[in-house]
Order: sequence, then structure tokens, then C-alpha cells
Amino acid sequence: MISRAWLFTVAVVLSVAVSGWFWHDNSSPADSIADTGKGTVTPTIEIAENSKTPITPVTEGPAMASDISSDSAQQSVQVECDDIQQQINTHPAAEEFRQFNQSLSSELIDSYYEQLNMDELLAEAQTANVSAMRMLSEKYLRYAQFQSYSKPDKSLFDERLKDRSALAQSRYWNEQAGLHGYVGAFFGFAFTYSIEISELTQQLNESPELANELAVQIRDLEYQLAAYMQLAFDVMPQLTDILLPLEMKIKHFQAGGASGLPFEPQEYEQIYRDLYAQWQYKRAQLGLPPQFEFSLTPGVRQLMALEKQLYSCQR
Repeated sequence: MISRAWLFTVAVVLSVAVSGWFWHDNSSPADSIADTGKGTVTPTIEIAENSKTPITPVTEGPAMASDISSDSAQQSVQVECDDIQQQINTHPAAEEFRQFNQSLSSELIDSYYEQLNMDELLAEAQTANVSAMRMLSEKYLRYAQFQSYSKPDKSLFDERLKDRSALAQSRYWNEQAGLHGYVGAFFGFAFTYSIEISELTQQLNESPELANELAVQIRDLEYQLAAYMQLAFDVMPQLTDILLPLEMKIKHFQAGGASGLPFEPQEYEQIYRDLYAQWQYKRAQLGLPPQFEFSLTPGVRQLMALEKQLYSCQR
């Protein structure tokens, strides 16, 4: 099952570009990252609830040479990471970088578009209004999970998927926003597919007799999810440095997913080629090249490279 800790990692990947996607409360996924855009990532540790494993008492003893060496290495890495973080925080282009991040995805929560009803949003979206497309996607997603277009109460949070047709509409309008240049669409795809995978995984747990059928469905969704993450690289080559965590996650994802079925490289590659061809065709229909283009100043490029170094250091 794709957990929220997994999604947190994906959020890190596009956090510099996705500050406007709302899910279940008043904050976007990127808001759960400390100092978003400054490279500070809060590690997430999942602990199994009601674990039956006995806790073994820790007995203290003399420090071994290997322990001292390990501690020294960790301290050295931490110093290196802190130095990179300091370079990011004090870089002359730090404010320019922040503004660049904001230009990629503006906040929509409590905005004008939040107040529009679905018919009004549809009318706006049909004029190629990307913000209206995003809000349509967002509201359909809410309905898919909560049966309401309004912002849900956090106490009503439920990961179960209630309306697949609404989820399909959410995905459609997310794609339309992406085709018109919305960078955060790739995170949107990952999130909607993860919701569907989570639902099927729960069904798998509840109906083991359907294991084979459900496992195939889950694997197909996992292929789609990974393909959209990979698409981000081909669509946004200028942002490769800040997509490094995404590349690592794709590799990890291919090593094993919720389906429990083996990853078939040829099958996946065909899915990806088809996806890219569809993307290229749909962008061409709009008179646009398949790739997004960004105006990157030398300072922004330097900070992106530092973000990549920081992520590698923190690994």
C-alpha cells in the first residue's frame, strides 16, 4: 500500500513547484515539509501500531572503534549538509528562487476560484483558465473521497474511494491543467493513482479470494503512477536537479510495490512510450511543444544544483 509517508517523499520532489495543490485540509502536501524551498526535509518514520515484538533492553558497554568511526562519519556528513544548507539560505538569489517557486504554482485555497460553483468553474475552464481547471480537479477529488465539493472537515478524513467517476473527472482536469503548463499536475497524477491503489489494496486485504485479479489491477495502476513521475523528467528537463528524489523514488517503486507482482520492464516501457506519445499529441493539438520551458537565471540554476547536493547529502 502506498502510505502517506510515501506521498510525503513524492511531495518533497515537487515541493518547489507544487505549493497550490489542496487535499484534505487548509494546507498543501508541500506545507508539511519544514522550510519548503529551502531544502530542509523532515524525515518520516513509520512505526507499526500494536506491535507484538518484545522490546529488547539495551545494555551499555564500552564504545567500539567501529562505533566511534561511524559516529565520526555521521558528524562529517552532517557538517557537510549543514554547510550546503547554509549556502542555500544565504545565497544572493534566495529570494529570486522563492519567487520562481511561487511562479510555478499559485495557491488556490480560499481564492476566487474556491468560491465558484462547478458550472461556473467549468465555464472558466473551457476558456483555458488553468486555475479553474485546477480547482475543478481539486473539487472532483474531494467528491471522490468525501461526497462533497466543499473543503472537508479533517475529522471526516477517510482514505476510502467513494466515487470512481469523480476521481476520473479529477484526473481529467488535472491533465488539462498540466497540458496547459501547470507543473503541479504531475504530483496530482501521483496522488490520484495512489488513492486508487490504496482502495484496491484494502479490498485485497478484505477479499483474499480476489488476490490475483486485484494484484494485476494494482500493478497496472503502479505502472501508470511511475510513468507519470517519469514523464516529469522528459517534460521538464530544465528542472532535473530538483527532480533527483523523484528518480530515486521511481527506482525504489520499480523494485517492489503494493501488488506483490514482479516488475516487467518491457511492459512498463510500452506503457510509458504510449503515455509520452499521448502527451506529445495533446500538447501539439494546443500548438505547444511537449516540453515546458522556464526562464532560469544563473542564480536559480545554482540554487537548484545546491538543492540536488543537499538531497544527495541527506541520503
